[in-house]
Amino acid sequence: MYNHNFSSLRSRRRQSGASLAELLVGLTLGLMVVAAAIGTLIVSRAASGAVGDLSQLQQQGAYALRVIGVQMRQAGSVAPIKDPISSLYSFGDTFIGFGGNSSVVTGSDGGGSSADTVSVSNEPLDGNIDTRPRDCLGEKASGVRIDSTFWVDGDAHELKCKSGAKNQAVIGNVVDFQVWYRILSAASTTQRMTAKQVEAAGLWRSVKSIEICLDLQGDEAGQPDVGSYTNCQGADSPRSGRLHLVFRNVFDLRTQGT
Repeated sequence: MYNHNFSSLRSRRRQSGASLAELLVGLTLGLMVVAAAIGTLIVSRAASGAVGDLSQLQQQGAYALRVIGVQMRQAGSVAPIKDPISSLYSFGDTFIGFGGNSSVVTGSDGGGSSADTVSVSNEPLDGNIDTRPRDCLGEKASGVRIDSTFWVDGDAHELKCKSGAKNQAVIGNVVDFQVWYRILSAASTTQRMTAKQVEAAGLWRSVKSIEICLDLQGDEAGQPDVGSYTNCQGADSPRSGRLHLVFRNVFDLRTQGT
């Protein structure tokens, strides 16, 4: 005879759920998987942010040096004047320059860890508006002379340029901007000086090249704070959890310092 009670007991055993221990093990394994996924996501996010920061800073640094370089390489240039009778070209009077001393460059020290300021000038303008060069703002110059001044807005962390009455930001993320001037001495050796030293010695007309240093800082916080980096002042500086790139370049002044 078929035992109905025994069959029902076996059916209930087969339909019973997991034990408490099995549930705890399952939950633990699930949490471990979730934690591993979150950790991977955080690492991936940090790596993606670092790559984005690096690309942005490289582009900004290259662009800033290109804008500065255009103005410095043409510093002291003058436009040739066409004689209406002979149709021959010649150059006009001596370049006026800053302070009336024919210097194509001037600047000032920020003092301590503050950013410096540098200005360069040229007089390449003639009567044809189509052939006039552009200033550091990207506009065709309208006057007889182009003066371009570069400095840092510390509150906005922007490298700015002023030409005439206008000024605008060139790039952002700027922590420091330092400038040095190389003087060609009588012994054909080059001396590296600050703006204050050049001013005290009255050697602005002897500046043969300008050394620029830009310290740029990334937007992404929380990057691995490993060690320090060498800043524009030549000192070790903490990264403070942000990416830093330091750009240096030297621009020769073709019209003076020889």
